[in-house]
Amino acid sequence: MVKPHNVMLRNLTICSIIHVIHLRIWTIMAASFRHEKYAKQIGNALTAQRMNKNLTQGQLATQLGVEQETISRFERGATLPPLSRLLDLVEIFDISMHEFICQCAVSPADHTAALALKLSALSEDDRSWVYGWVIDICARLAVPD
Repeated sequence: MVKPHNVMLRNLTICSIIHVIHLRIWTIMAASFRHEKYAKQIGNALTAQRMNKNLTQGQLATQLGVEQETISRFERGATLPPLSRLLDLVEIFDISMHEFICQCAVSPADHTAALALKLSALSEDDRSWVYGWVIDICARLAVPD
């Protein structure tokens, strides 16, 4: 028996809606994964900067006017610090926001920008030496095709 046109259209619409929902779920899951990865990178950079300044989580929390648990959540990547907190943190760490963001690198382009920032502080001779060293290391670590 042939289905009436409106039933077939309804079934098609339901399938389309289900397909859109599935795509949206995958998009949300991918964004969540990227968010989680970036939160962990920010947390690692915060930890490194805090330790570089020889501060405990408690001391940093006191300077920010927050609880020690807040710093712990930031460093674990459980919570992303709001922009206003990041501005306070880079001021305490005495670094620029650009320098901090470069430490949170997650892509090859981010890593390149972070390296360029570090290299810019070196003399021309030192930059040449580091460049040669990086090329040698990359050649040794490269996975053969």
